[in-house]
Amino acid sequence: MIKVQNTTKIYPPNLTKTTKIALSDVSFEVKDGEFLTISGRSGAGKTTILKIISAQEKPTKGKIFFDNQNISQFKDKDIHKLRQKIGFIFQDYKLLSYKTVFENIAYSLEVTEFKDDLIEKEVGEVLELVGLENQADYFPGELSGGEKQRTAIARALIHRPKVILADEPTGNLDPYHSRDILKMLLKINQLGATIILATHSKEIINSLQKRVITLQDGKIIKDEPRGRFIL
Repeated sequence: MIKVQNTTKIYPPNLTKTTKIALSDVSFEVKDGEFLTISGRSGAGKTTILKIISAQEKPTKGKIFFDNQNISQFKDKDIHKLRQKIGFIFQDYKLLSYKTVFENIAYSLEVTEFKDDLIEKEVGEVLELVGLENQADYFPGELSGGEKQRTAIARALIHRPKVILADEPTGNLDPYHSRDILKMLLKINQLGATIILATHSKEIINSLQKRVITLQDGKIIKDEPRGRFIL
């Protein structure tokens, strides 16, 4: 489904007049329905990979394929269609504080001009999936950290994406809520979605016993089918 081919990402000089090599000649493939964890210390390149796969950024060198299409050459209209197939979950939730749980999830359907009755149906289904059907009218400030992240997961699921990209989704959560979010991602994977999880959590990586790609200084140093935390 996804192929990252000889990809390098170099960011231009910043205020210290130094360039940053975020990724260096990275290559790997992700199969349809796979659960892949990308591990590494902060700054290793985990988030950069997710941004390139979702076409939020273009690689400096190399190619990115999604369903056999080279998305690094996509035009804006093609990128919009691609993002309908990809759900993104952030560490800091990125919820709109002035909208309810229902409204936060419905918003991405409203901008694509879904009809109200269909929005009601679709949002209701994902709220039930993540166990928030009783919190639909709550605002983010009334939710726990785990509930905020489940809202973010529901928002990522609303277009029924083929791929979920999760960037440190448990980074702000306690161990109990982290396990809850992890179980939810596994459930979504079992329902058919491909999951790419970026994390530096030893507990999560070792408990999953799924494929792990380990990054160090923008390079892949290990790719194991049943990987473990090694840094």
